[in-house]
Amino acid sequence: MARVAIVGAGPGGAVLAFLLARRGVEVELFERQQDFEREFRGEVMLPGGLEPFAEMGLWDELMAVPHVAIREMRLYLRGRKRAEAPLDPDFFGGRPPLWMSQPGLLEMLVREAQRFPSFTFHRNTSVGALLEENGRTVGVRARGPEGDLEVRADLVVGADGRTSLVRRRAHLEVRDDPMPMDVVWVKL
Repeated sequence: MARVAIVGAGPGGAVLAFLLARRGVEVELFERQQDFEREFRGEVMLPGGLEPFAEMGLWDELMAVPHVAIREMRLYLRGRKRAEAPLDPDFFGGRPPLWMSQPGLLEMLVREAQRFPSFTFHRNTSVGALLEENGRTVGVRARGPEGDLEVRADLVVGADGRTSLVRRRAHLEVRDDPMPMDVVWVKL
């Protein structure tokens, strides 16, 4: 049976771990943080991001995560409301965008993956190196609460973000987008 090591339990890594474990693939998911209670970008899920949860059979579990349906937009300038507009649910395919706790979403994904015996979650465990043999990556070295750990894998997935340690250790080149997009993100 194939074994996959996924480094990073953000939305991409957690969803991939769930899907693979559901198919019976041995999955080891590594997250360097003890919990998911930290600042995140992108806590609003548009309908295109919600649809995969229905397709994965996790719609009810997703709806159990604390959230707020966004049904209107308001613009305030210098403390005064300047504009207000309802959001047409038909524009969004019948589902409004949801403002959702990303920590809650990630905990739900990990909890659902843990239903499968082929899934192992390493919380508070930092991957520090890739295992290599004959020019191939064959696993990861990590350090967690129980000490050092070596996990051999047929596939190592770096889902550890913009400054990916896995990408750097694998000497993978980063190609910048010639049309970068900046998003202003503020949480008050």
